[in-house]
Amino acid sequence: MKNSPIISQHALSANRKQHSSKASTAAMDLERTKMRRIMESVGVAMCSYEAETGRCDYLSESVLSITGYAREQLHDMREWSRIVHPDDYRLFLELESKLPTVREAELDCRILRADGEQRWLRVRVSFSPDATGRLFIHAIFHDATAEHQAAPALPLTAGARVDAEMAAAFAGEKMNLRLVEESPDAIILHHDFRIAYANPAAKALFGSDEELTAFRIFGMIHPDNLDLVLAHLSKVYRESLTTPPVEQRIIRRDGSFVEVEVISGPVRYNGETAAISVLRDITERKQAEYRRREAERLVRENGELYVRLQSSLDSFSSALFGMVKLTEMEERLIAVVREVLLTEDVCLLEVRSNRAASLRAGGRIPGWLPASVRERSAEMPLCRVVDMTEGYLVRLGDIRRSAYVLCVGDRPAGMRLEQVRIWLETICRYVSVLYDNFLVIEDLTREVESATAPSAVPSKLLRLLFKLNEHERQRFAQDLHDSALQEQIVWYRKAEQMLAESTLDPDTRAKLQAIAEGLLDVMYQIRMTCIDLRPPMLKESGLAASLASLFELTQLRADYAIDYQLGDTGHALCEDQMLGIYRVVQELLANASKHSRATRVKISLSATAGLIHLLYEDNGVGMDVGKAQSAFASMGVYGMRERVHSMSGQIVFCSAPNDGLAISIRIPSAG
Repeated sequence: MKNSPIISQHALSANRKQHSSKASTAAMDLERTKMRRIMESVGVAMCSYEAETGRCDYLSESVLSITGYAREQLHDMREWSRIVHPDDYRLFLELESKLPTVREAELDCRILRADGEQRWLRVRVSFSPDATGRLFIHAIFHDATAEHQAAPALPLTAGARVDAEMAAAFAGEKMNLRLVEESPDAIILHHDFRIAYANPAAKALFGSDEELTAFRIFGMIHPDNLDLVLAHLSKVYRESLTTPPVEQRIIRRDGSFVEVEVISGPVRYNGETAAISVLRDITERKQAEYRRREAERLVRENGELYVRLQSSLDSFSSALFGMVKLTEMEERLIAVVREVLLTEDVCLLEVRSNRAASLRAGGRIPGWLPASVRERSAEMPLCRVVDMTEGYLVRLGDIRRSAYVLCVGDRPAGMRLEQVRIWLETICRYVSVLYDNFLVIEDLTREVESATAPSAVPSKLLRLLFKLNEHERQRFAQDLHDSALQEQIVWYRKAEQMLAESTLDPDTRAKLQAIAEGLLDVMYQIRMTCIDLRPPMLKESGLAASLASLFELTQLRADYAIDYQLGDTGHALCEDQMLGIYRVVQELLANASKHSRATRVKISLSATAGLIHLLYEDNGVGMDVGKAQSAFASMGVYGMRERVHSMSGQIVFCSAPNDGLAISIRIPSAG
């Protein structure tokens, strides 16, 4: 108020020097802000303004309600000269001028409300500096109109003036009490850790119909929060500091607990420092937070579990492609079930028609199992989990008049989850589908071994075996594409939908994003597996184009360079021959990755009159061809030989230690 002698420049300068410490004033600013929150919560009319400029720094809603003016009309204290009675405004200015030497002061003044009504206000003013040294004046207003209207309009004697002041003070306290009584938040006044007053909301919060006065604070606090409450209230009592909002639990009269948020600040009571605490019930908020965290945990765990189960299915299905023996498939089944269920008590039984049970794979047969299997094997549904008291059973199928039953000998925790049960039934269904095919292959292999020497297997029989194998590969690729891959896509889209929600917190969003990226990786692996199982567009695009695509995909994953020249074979090859040569090249590239340690691989394909030429060269470690016959089987060379032999072709190996490897293949064309 530049036109009002509120505070002299000398007084302002002295006050700023007194409060030069930035840390101290910052703390005072923080305490002032906290006290405002307490005053606002109980509906106290209060304003704070800078002494030098008169600009309001804070103006509560209750001030607007008492005066009837808008906030912008009261923002500058110079405008109050038109609201406050001139005689009383002069007294107000005199009161302000005393503040540097008198910490608090009080007066009654008349104001003209916006609607024209005259009212009396009791104004209590105090001062404090901010962090920059600026002096702020704080005024708390109480409507004293009713008191002044009831008082006689006669000059007061000294004693009568004291009585009037006491009556006015009592009326102000009565107004404060009414505001506190009607507050929706629980408000407690306590001194020396004993309750002196509790409003109705506090009694309702504690579930008490009687007065809470004289109760000790610590008897109403959960034992886990006693140290926290003692530390905070000690600062209020001893240091006159306002506590920050803290969460704690209180004990109701019926013994139940309630989650509350509490803020406490100092007040004067009977000449001593007491504390007023405002408590707000946050039970519903805490429950909502718990439900949200629980939902996030389930999303995270279910996503991780789904990726792990899907990865195990992909790994299992990929391993089946290189198997030709039934025992290998059964051992692999036992291994993957043990790995996922985290139990070693898994076995595979064969139950014959006479109900005699024998172990096919796994470590041991549980003591309870034989009798249960004999009694229930015939009535168990195919590839469905059957709960037993001691464990679980799954019937894989009936092969050669015997029931094949997978047994989990105990009750692992994972089997309580529906996703794990579905996974187990799915992997058992894979095995059930392949059982018949493996048995046919084994029977044909035994007939070939008994009828002919290993080096003279008829090419027609080999073509039949490879054709059966390719048929199963194609069917399995179709199953992967139509079931597993589609399911992955569905779950990925669900993850994308959840990521689009704006309510996700950053931590959950990051974890969900990682799960979505993991799903993309699994989808890519499934697609690559389908491509390996069933070369796309081989018949439509031709052998050369399909091999070029294979080389490009391999180059992305291999640590060697591929140099290839693919001539036009035209219509010289039938579909079986194109697929056969494609499989041979796949095996050559796989061997280069696993065994050759080569940095460069060269492949050429050409056609001459009546022959298809396939040449392979690498600069790897090579081998002694004469002494490496036993190593050929482990390198997949035996399979290549048989594949070429099935097409009535010839394969020649040329190599030496540390001198690379060269392979020449000639196949008669279909034309």
